[in-house]
Amino acid sequence: MIILVLGVYFPFRSCTSMKRQITLKSDPITKIPLPFTVVPGNAQHIGSRTEQQDAFAFSDIHDHPFINKFGVLAVLADGMGGLIGGKEASNLAVQTFTNHYITSFEMDSIPEKLIFAVKEANEAVKAFAVENGVEGGMGTTLIATVIFKDQLYWLSVGDSRIYLHRNDTVKQLTTDHIYAKELDEKVAAGLISREEAKYDPQRESLTSFLGLDVIEELDVSVDPIPLEKGDSVILCSDGLYGSVSNEEMIDICRSFSTQEAAENFIEYVLKKQKPHQDNATVAILNLR
Repeated sequence: MIILVLGVYFPFRSCTSMKRQITLKSDPITKIPLPFTVVPGNAQHIGSRTEQQDAFAFSDIHDHPFINKFGVLAVLADGMGGLIGGKEASNLAVQTFTNHYITSFEMDSIPEKLIFAVKEANEAVKAFAVENGVEGGMGTTLIATVIFKDQLYWLSVGDSRIYLHRNDTVKQLTTDHIYAKELDEKVAAGLISREEAKYDPQRESLTSFLGLDVIEELDVSVDPIPLEKGDSVILCSDGLYGSVSNEEMIDICRSFSTQEAAENFIEYVLKKQKPHQDNATVAILNLR
């Protein structure tokens, strides 16, 4: 099997707390045993950074035996720029995750396969850091989605996001694992003021990521989300959603085909001309 990571093909070799989720470069098209087809799109930009530290992958959409058994897989990781080896961490996490997703136990459920794969990815990032003398100094976020039959499963560690676009609405499925959540809880408890929480210099700091001894927070959809024709599943790094509003996401998804939508996400980012624009990456799976 072959998967695509940052535009380069490479061979695809053949618990933590869980959150229940309630329902609420050509365009390659693959028919799978669903009432719709899946069309992937992707785009990314380095922003004003000196290095691209985002990585992403799709499973081979032409591998029908894989699709019938494991579904359509998409993975995205955002290496932590404040630490050493962000690029290496994200690429290693994506490769390790995809490799281990299909080597999980035959009878495992999809959520169990996702958890197994992310734990192996975490171990790989930790081991690489130790081997290179930067123990505790590497990290990356990771999000993953699986479309199996007519349902969506997902997993998240960090602050990269997964959105579901449906009928001119967009819903964030993931929760950002950042210190802001703890600060806001302190505000609600009357321990600190709203102003203190808003301007805390650590507000956007990650509270969970791959590279830790133990993954502090891990969200996974135990209950899958039923999908409908016309839905778009959007995976993106913070460099993208930090520059593109929900309303702009809806407008882009409404106006363009899948690959054109991905490219327009990046165009919207660049139009904002932020002085310290982070790497921006988007991967889309559209259901037709």
